[in-house]
Amino acid sequence: MGRWVVRKVPLELEGAMRQWKRGFLSVFSFFLSCGILAGQERILVDHSCRDLKKIPKAWILLAKKRLHIAYGHTSHGSQLVTGMAGLVKFTKGFGGPLYSFNKGGTGGALDLRDRVLPKDVGYYPKWYDSTRAFLKNPANKAVNVVIWSWCGQVSSYSSRNMIDRYLVPMEKLEREFPRVKFVYMTGHLNIWRYRNTTDRNNQIRAFCKAKGKILYDFADIESYDPDGKHFPYANDNCDYYSSPGGKRLGNWAVEWQNKHKEGVEWYRCYAAHTQPLNANLKAFAAWWLWARLAGWRGPGSLCPGGDRISLSAGGKVGFTLEAGPGNKGRSYLLLGSMTGVSPGILLPGGKTTLPLVLDSFTLLTAMAGNSGAFQGFAGVLDGRGQAAAALVIPPGTPRFGSGKLYFAYTLLLPFDFVSRPVAITLAP
Repeated sequence: MGRWVVRKVPLELEGAMRQWKRGFLSVFSFFLSCGILAGQERILVDHSCRDLKKIPKAWILLAKKRLHIAYGHTSHGSQLVTGMAGLVKFTKGFGGPLYSFNKGGTGGALDLRDRVLPKDVGYYPKWYDSTRAFLKNPANKAVNVVIWSWCGQVSSYSSRNMIDRYLVPMEKLEREFPRVKFVYMTGHLNIWRYRNTTDRNNQIRAFCKAKGKILYDFADIESYDPDGKHFPYANDNCDYYSSPGGKRLGNWAVEWQNKHKEGVEWYRCYAAHTQPLNANLKAFAAWWLWARLAGWRGPGSLCPGGDRISLSAGGKVGFTLEAGPGNKGRSYLLLGSMTGVSPGILLPGGKTTLPLVLDSFTLLTAMAGNSGAFQGFAGVLDGRGQAAAALVIPPGTPRFGSGKLYFAYTLLLPFDFVSRPVAITLAP
């Protein structure tokens, strides 16, 4: 620790620092935190998750590095995969090799093991038994995400069926395989069985909200066009109606495609039972899901450029702070802990908890500002609400603490924003 020089923070932040330090030592509150994968934090991926440009590239890369996904589906569920495949070819838009995937994750691609689980989640108990068998097989020990899609069974299930054949079995799997993240999914739209389909999908949504689950809202995604226009009485092929059983008014996907440039604003791909645009949106949402499971909190997060640094060789880990355009020009502090993330620290104002354990390393990062090992740890967000920082470890630094460092940042005056914590492993 003697190699790290503590200096005074920049003059423009002194006032904020004085207020922060007065409150910093005063009160603690417990903070239930999440791990590298999304832990027990509720994740909802729906029609609003359609702008890939909002996902920092670093989180796409970390998803490809960290996730090993097993996906079970039949034809409707294939929309995610065919949409993702089309995205890789959509180089005139914003796709390309960055969004590559294959079974095994070779060549730096996302490890997406498509259809290694037979049938779909509507085949109970087959889907449940095959999931257990798959995860118990040592050959699949790397798999840390399981996602199942429906075919049309949601439309015919009763409330009791949904509990007994889907919700309860999913929780059993979560308890048996706690290191695996299980993604819940709604069923596709069915205008001909509108009421029961809607009721069962709402049952899934309510369960996931109440229990803090991970939900990919398949039905919600196909109820909105890319401009956010809602079609409350739509079908799975994107036809929309005046009411359930009423007059067909058009097809929202075809209409949007006809008004926008193919190859620039949307791309053509095979999409079972539906239109290419629907598969486009399913692919965009899938990458939001992968990034969230890798640790992205959504717009307003902290992304490390790596998760390991050598004490003997030294090195540098960069950080991207992304608080969003609404926070442009605000002052921030990036802080650390050797001890962990829980309990957290209640910041001045009493409404926001910093997810770090207060220890000597926290105080060191607080006082260092932009000096020595802590580059850009205090500063002002740019016009996009972003900033860059870096942890620099000198060669030959002795081992200290638990072998991990934890980081999170807060915005100042008011203290109304904190990022999710990230962890850096200190290798020998």
